[in-house]
Amino acid sequence: MARSKLLLGKLLPLILIFLGLLVQNACSPTEAPELTKRCDKKSTLTIKTECQSCSVNIAVKCPDGYIKITNGTVGVRDCRYSLKIQSYVLDIPGCRHICRKDYLQPQCCPGHWGPDCMECPGGARAPCGGRGVCDEGMEGTGSCSCRAGFRGTACENCAAEDVFGPNCSAVCSCVHGVCNSGISGDGTCECLSAYRGPRCDKPIPECAALLCPENSRCSPSSKDETKLQCKCLPSYKGDGQTCKPINPCLKNVCHPHASCSYLGPNRHSCVCQKGYQGDGQVCLPVDPCQTSYGNCPTKSTVCRYDGPGQSHCECKEHYRNFVPGVGCSMTDICESKNPCHKNANCSTVSPGQTQTKLHPIHLSCKHVSLAEPMG
Repeated sequence: MARSKLLLGKLLPLILIFLGLLVQNACSPTEAPELTKRCDKKSTLTIKTECQSCSVNIAVKCPDGYIKITNGTVGVRDCRYSLKIQSYVLDIPGCRHICRKDYLQPQCCPGHWGPDCMECPGGARAPCGGRGVCDEGMEGTGSCSCRAGFRGTACENCAAEDVFGPNCSAVCSCVHGVCNSGISGDGTCECLSAYRGPRCDKPIPECAALLCPENSRCSPSSKDETKLQCKCLPSYKGDGQTCKPINPCLKNVCHPHASCSYLGPNRHSCVCQKGYQGDGQVCLPVDPCQTSYGNCPTKSTVCRYDGPGQSHCECKEHYRNFVPGVGCSMTDICESKNPCHKNANCSTVSPGQTQTKLHPIHLSCKHVSLAEPMG
């Protein structure tokens, strides 16, 4: 008995820990997987250092981020350099190094566009609602080129007002009525006063004796078509005796990031909110980096998207110390990491590029690049 209690005392803490983990896992929220928007491509960039004396070239370094393929040697003897002695210039065989680095070539996944790879209108799974072509890719604008018969930011509407159906190909046939048109419409007719029939083309003479109130109409009864009753006009709702105008804005007909304005019975206008753009039915976040580059100086900075209508500037590689409206200052590589020979005078001539001067030889550590896509 004592042994059982001792064993239980040892196991009890482990049991409590196990139960605690179960409760924690059961209560932890599950994050929905985010649709991938970047599909970067693996590539290789190869450069060669400037040609110079083979005895000096062995100590020349590759730029930051590069691996010297010809490490431990004088390099490749495939070039010539100039040696100036007084008024004479000699053309001498020289050496240079091969430097290589692997990098990811930024690319957007299908259904995304711009430097920040934002979703195309209608979503990445069905760009432009499947009724048009999105100008996608990092150089794209994200605009939809709708197929014939469609219009809208995401090609979400029929181009004509009197057609209906998912293909916007069926034509409404209402004569004296209002057609249920549009992509989601079925073409049914809601007849005006004193008309009946599928096409609202059959007059009802008996309606002359039925005096319907304002904003209502004479129509066959919904329960017994042999009898007449007053029903609200299209764009109004009520019991036929009291009819009030329909306010579409109460039905969330606009995009969640749009404001709805009531314009009259069953009429409205949708306008995208600040930081968004579109036709009001579809509103997309505005990325300042895609349009005005976020007012960032393009020479020394990159624009970073922060949210709808918001962005900030960051220094490019080989630049530092950002000043709003001015940009960033070029980093002096010779001070931070001198890539040239120890007995040479180094000077930074352009971003990430240095120049070496040896007496009496004038050499350069400039690099020529060649992109080689990897399979």
